[in-house]
Amino acid sequence: MNTQRLFYQFARLTLIAMMGIVFGCAKTSEDNPKTDGVLPILTVGIQNSPAMALVMVAEDKGLFDQAGVNVEIKEFTAGKFALQAFLGGSLDIAISGEVPVALSALQGNKFRVIAQVVERTINECRVVVRKEKNLDTAEKYFSAKKRKLATSFGGGPEFFTYNFLKKHGIKNDQVEIISQKPEDMPAALVSGTVDGVSIFDPFARIAEVQMGENGQTFADADIYSELYVVNVMQKTLDDKPVPLKAFLKGLYEAQSFISQNPDESKQILIKYTKLDRQIVDDIWGNFVFKPVINNLFVDFTTAQAKWAIEKGTFPPETPVPDYRAILYPDWLQSLDPNAVALQ
Repeated sequence: MNTQRLFYQFARLTLIAMMGIVFGCAKTSEDNPKTDGVLPILTVGIQNSPAMALVMVAEDKGLFDQAGVNVEIKEFTAGKFALQAFLGGSLDIAISGEVPVALSALQGNKFRVIAQVVERTINECRVVVRKEKNLDTAEKYFSAKKRKLATSFGGGPEFFTYNFLKKHGIKNDQVEIISQKPEDMPAALVSGTVDGVSIFDPFARIAEVQMGENGQTFADADIYSELYVVNVMQKTLDDKPVPLKAFLKGLYEAQSFISQNPDESKQILIKYTKLDRQIVDDIWGNFVFKPVINNLFVDFTTAQAKWAIEKGTFPPETPVPDYRAILYPDWLQSLDPNAVALQ
């Protein structure tokens, strides 16, 4: 009888101990949900470039985790490739320049834009050419003889090139425009296989450095400000509002960190991009790292749709989408009312 009583007492104490362990684990999970991997996951496609500083800083400093989301970054050589993967269903989010977004919407693809990761860029796209004596303006340079100019088709650089040539009165028969990968352009310019490149940073700056005194740059901040936007599907908005809001919160906190810690932020950017410190220092001021939604997106995408139709990429009767309707500013506005500026 005593033996049976001891057995029941032992079983009771064991059960109490096990319950304590279970509740203790549950409390730990609640206090720090990542300890047992319960944070929701978002896969985010980005191009490996300085424009992605907000994302890189938020990931490196654990700001996404603190906000409540586990971000898995997938790197692409260009934002347009991230957008393609996103449209194919392999990403929750794609961050790309606004030109691929404008063209994709023109094709009839449906998605939403919940933020920009830069408020604007300043001379981020530039034309770098092989210097020739006394040809110190774009008009003189391109009228002297027919030039071969490399750019990246289907993205911001091509749109910048179109507007640059138009503003400076450079006609189609004065220039041969070819498509090249951004990373190949500095070497092509140095080797002389092209007369110039029209591309964004860091490759514009790399070309300038490699050309040295043999190079010349034509820039115009009034022509274009490339934007980089956060694209999500409507289904993702509906199914994953909590992690998406956490993602925006991480970007918002990264903005403050970059503002207060520019040197450490540059080091993080170097860690992800493998760029030289001098290159990063040189181009840092070309980006305003801030999660916003502003009228530049609507203005540029509308102009880009008309441009794509004008040059024959799409049939003349193709309707221009209402790009304002693509925007979903509610969550960003709830973080900071001043982050959304739409007229």
